[in-house]
Amino acid sequence: NEQPGTLMAPQNPDTPDSANNLVATSPDGAASAGVIGPRTVRSWLILGASLGLALALYYGFLGSSWVDVIAEWTATWTSKAINLFGGSTTVSGTLLISDNFVANVVAECTAIGPIILYIGAVVAYPASKRAKLAGVAAGVVVLTAVNLVRIISLFWIGEAYPEYLDVVHLLVWQSVIILLAIIMWLLWAGRLSGAAQR
Repeated sequence: NEQPGTLMAPQNPDTPDSANNLVATSPDGAASAGVIGPRTVRSWLILGASLGLALALYYGFLGSSWVDVIAEWTATWTSKAINLFGGSTTVSGTLLISDNFVANVVAECTAIGPIILYIGAVVAYPASKRAKLAGVAAGVVVLTAVNLVRIISLFWIGEAYPEYLDVVHLLVWQSVIILLAIIMWLLWAGRLSGAAQR
């Protein structure tokens, strides 16, 4: 029974959270699923714009003189790695050559595509400049190293099992390198989110 003179709090179905976004509440006052607020929309717009810019930069890169520079660098370091492990290869421009196989390292064979998309996602995430620089640096190193492993493995498959080259090249490794970029971003963002909650 209510005591005389007791004031009842108004039953507002929506209450603001710490970010000033409205959060729906149940009759007992417990917060339920969040309602999309202006900050959430702004975050998604920034992410979309950053990824769109990254794609534009990537396709712009494909027609630039930097393509051959990075492709030649990739071919050169792939050749050095193969030779370090007992192989015998030479490089002529973007061509990676052995006695019984020749591979042309084109723009899609470099790590630039996944790197640009990864950087776009890192830049869009609300974090400090220091955290973003660390995330970008780690992503560039890891994606470049894994891409070299990719080219080495594809060259070996092209020499030993050429019938499997297209499947591994177009289906397996393409998926792996893109998934790696996504997983690295999720780990980086998750680490920042966890640190912020501590």
